[in-house]
Parts: sequence; C-alpha cells; structure tokens
Amino acid sequence: MRKRFSWKRLFAGMALALVLCLLLAEFGGVTLFFGGIFGLSALWAFGRAWWSVRRERLARERSEDAFEERRQREIALRRESCREARYAPEERKRVEDRLRQDLGPIADWDLEEEGDGILDIAAVLIPPTEALPFWKAATVGAGTCTLEAGGPRVNPLRAELMMALPPDWNAGERWPCRILRDAARRFLIVEGFLGYGPPYQGMSLLSAGFAGAVVDGEFPGLPELACAAMPKGPAVSFYWLVPLLKPELDYFLRRGYQGLERRFPASRPWADPGQEPWADSAAWFQEDIAPFVWSENEGRFFLGLETGTFHRDLFLLAGLGGTGWDWERLVREYLRKYQPDDGPFVEYACEERFFFAASEDREIMERLALGLSDLLRDDWAGARRLLALDGRR
Repeated sequence: MRKRFSWKRLFAGMALALVLCLLLAEFGGVTLFFGGIFGLSALWAFGRAWWSVRRERLARERSEDAFEERRQREIALRRESCREARYAPEERKRVEDRLRQDLGPIADWDLEEEGDGILDIAAVLIPPTEALPFWKAATVGAGTCTLEAGGPRVNPLRAELMMALPPDWNAGERWPCRILRDAARRFLIVEGFLGYGPPYQGMSLLSAGFAGAVVDGEFPGLPELACAAMPKGPAVSFYWLVPLLKPELDYFLRRGYQGLERRFPASRPWADPGQEPWADSAAWFQEDIAPFVWSENEGRFFLGLETGTFHRDLFLLAGLGGTGWDWERLVREYLRKYQPDDGPFVEYACEERFFFAASEDREIMERLALGLSDLLRDDWAGARRLLALDGRR
C-alpha cells in the first residue's frame, strides 16, 4: 500500500536535522554548523519540489479517474437506452425502402441467433446491380438508437452502417455482417458518436484480415444515400464503413480523411482482405509530394524541385517568374504561417531552375513537404495569398 505524504514527518525530520546541526556546532565547530545548515536548506528545497510534483500527479490522477468514472456512467446509460430500442413497423419499412431504392433489391437477411440482449441488429445483403456492380451489406436496427454528431446535444442522429463488397463475393461468408454489427454497437454504446473521427478497430475486423475501418457518408465510387424520414424523431442517415488493411490504416493515421478520399480507388471501392493495398507504405510519401523530390544523407533531409512550369501561373500573378528563389520565398512564407517554430531550422540552396531546402530534423521537413504539397493541390488561392503577403513586406 502506498504511504501518504505527511507534513508532520517532514517537520520532524527537519527538527532532528537542526538538533544534529547544533550538536555539531557545539562539538565540531562553525564549519560543521554551516555545513549542516546548508544540508537542511537543500532538504527543505527538495521536500517542497517533491511535494509539488506529487500534488500535480495526484490531481492528474483524480482528474483521470473522474473522467473515466463519468465515461463509464455514460456508457451504462447508453446501454440501457439501447436495450429496448426497436423500430416500429412503419419505421423499419422506410429504412428498407431506402436501401432498396438506392442500393438494389435485398437478396438475403442475416439475423443474430443469439444477440447480447442490448440491441437487435439485423443485416441485409444486396447483390450487384447495373448501377452498383458490387455486393452491399447494411445494418437494419442500429438506427433505433439516437446518438450525437458534431458534439454533445448539437445534432441528434440516427444512422445505419453499410459496406461495399467485391462483385464475386461469396454470399455465404458473413464476416461483413459481424463487422457491421460490432462497429454499430461500438459507436452507439461506447462512443455515443458517429461520423468523422478515429478509426474503428475491433476483433471482428482483425479476424477478417483488416486492421481498422473508417466511417463516412460518401467515398469515391460509393453513392451517398438520402436519409430515411421517420414518422417522428430524427431521420435515419446511412454511412459507409470502409475496412482498411494495415498499410491503408497507417496511411489514414498519417494523412487523415482528405488524403484517404483522394487515394481511395473508385474503380474498386469494396472491402477485400485479399486485394493488394492501395497505399504502399514504402512509396506513398514520395507520391503525395510529387513533383517535389525527397532525399536524405548523413542525418540531413532534403526537399528538391526542378521548377519548370510547375505552378508558374501562381508566380506570374504575383509578378514573379517561378525561379528557385521565388519558390524559396513561397516556402519561407508557408513556414512563417503554418510552421512558425520550424523556419529557423530549414536551410536553402536555390538556383534559377532548382529549389532546394534542407534540415537536420526529419519531422520538420516531412511536415513541410506534405503541408506545402497539400496547399498547392487543394488551396491554390491560399498559396497565392502567401505570395501576396510576401510582396507587401
């Protein structure tokens, strides 16, 4: 058992040390006396510092304990609210009609033989159609519970989850139904939130060969479904659950939804643990920053560009020619605005036709390479404003 800090013990120890100092002064002279006083002062300073650190740690532990206790209470409340939740016949019909209208006719149902008694979630299987030439799976029952989107009590939401499957998928395999149910219960009961956020990771995904999954209303190649209006209460929305292989999950954790949606293969938007990952862990970085070129040597990291005609119109509008020195001006402004603490650690060696930057800090250079590439790709007007700022100095 951990002993609690006691001021009485501290003062008793200090009093004992003072008595020892006086005895030393009596029998050992002035030098020993002042040496004892110095030791006592050091002990006092150490005691105060130690207690300050301990007090902060105890406060942090109490805060964490309170947060976890509150979180467990909220989970228990959500579990109870979901226990008796069921669709009324008209509500269920509207959900099924929306799935049939937007995804195709329902070919089969997957019903839980032994549910957990908390929430009855069925899954439907929809075969390929001319408009959507791949299998689809969707939950029917998750939308009976109301959860939050956009923050507590901001936007009450009811939602079902869907998953795209390969055109030649064997309908006898039911792992997609298990994944959809597990994810729905996780969002409804544990998270109390559905929408953009951290990836879902669960044993059902791992057993199927995936590392995680993300949720969104629409991905390239996948349709965005309209909400199913209910007789009363919030309408039921539909979200795609997209399972990711390990390299794809790593890419998402590094690049987020924007990078994920940009790379998502619209030609095969289905979940297939046997397919080649569409994000190569060894190549995605250079692909995302092209035509910039990354290199490293002896603990230094380099970012280069042969300027050519790349974004020359951006510089011409600012009255510049797009030389390597003009790119340096743009990068300096980018760092000043988006990485203000990193600028002093980046060096330049530019020429007429080449931009070249270097640093001994890999993290700084990677942030610069990815951030600048994203700005030029997704916010051309923002890049132009950076050059305008530079011109007004």
